[in-house]
Amino acid sequence: MTRFTAPAEEAPHRGTWMCWPSRMEIYTYDGRPSGYGDEVMQTIGRLAAAIAEHEPVFMCAPAHLHSLARDHCGDQVTLLAIDTDDMWARDTGPVFVAGDNGRAGVTFNFNAWGGKMDLPVDATLARRVLAHQNIPEITAGITGEGGGIEYDGDGTLLLTESCWVNDNRNPGLTRDQIECELRRVLGVEQVIWLQGVAGAEETDGHIDGYVRFIRPGLVMMSGAGRDDPNWGGDTIWHRDYDDAKARLQQAHDAKGRKLEIVELPWATQCRSDDARFFTSYANFYVGNGAVYSPQFGDDAADARAEATLRDLFPGRKIVMLDVDRIYENGGGIHCVTQQEPA
Repeated sequence: MTRFTAPAEEAPHRGTWMCWPSRMEIYTYDGRPSGYGDEVMQTIGRLAAAIAEHEPVFMCAPAHLHSLARDHCGDQVTLLAIDTDDMWARDTGPVFVAGDNGRAGVTFNFNAWGGKMDLPVDATLARRVLAHQNIPEITAGITGEGGGIEYDGDGTLLLTESCWVNDNRNPGLTRDQIECELRRVLGVEQVIWLQGVAGAEETDGHIDGYVRFIRPGLVMMSGAGRDDPNWGGDTIWHRDYDDAKARLQQAHDAKGRKLEIVELPWATQCRSDDARFFTSYANFYVGNGAVYSPQFGDDAADARAEATLRDLFPGRKIVMLDVDRIYENGGGIHCVTQQEPA
């Protein structure tokens, strides 16, 4: 029986998977300006084109929207006739794993973050991607999303209780039962649970919003400082950040290493006044030869983030992008990308 494991994001990719934002009503509700949906598409296209400079990009999009997607993405992005609702490939697509005999894809029974949205097409996206590519499917016996897991490729998994031990996804299941299934489908050996925040936003506290592996033994945290003039105070976000940091300081990974933590504060200024906009730099994406990070228009914070990422990922180009229209819809760069290992 082939044993599959989840390779680190920084490991070589066959390519990056993305999803075209197909249903404009998701983005163009009352209160948003005319042309907002076009700006969402432009942003996705700009990101896809940037990634395609360094590796193949596979864009799932309904066939009737291919001409429009091509206009925004350019000729380097491969368009596939795979229907989509929304753009969150990290959550709706398969989580790719690798074994001695090739790749497989884990499907996590996506239910729109605990039924918070009506996305019937995206509910079957992961399975359709795997069928299209003739890649074997590993069906998880639990419900969740790719943005809710963070793994180092060396046997260690990070995740939040608020996302997984939640009745809107896994009613009646204990943390131990969920952990057992994650070990099975991802091939991990050590699982580090953080508390997270349930109910405050769509994802119930996805791990990739604030804690990321840089490499085995090293994690980056990005959050709001208590003394920050814009984000400071004693909120659920500050308390969860402090709790997460304390847990990580006490944790050991699958190889027995204590975790080193690098902290990168949120930007304190941004161009958007959207209530769902979060200015964490943790939602970056590691591609072949490059790291893709948001820039929020806070010159000092953006420069600090770029310098930090350059130090953390030597040999990779750091690509800073204005992706505000993605962040205004509740996610970030990592949320709209999913790596397929080489």
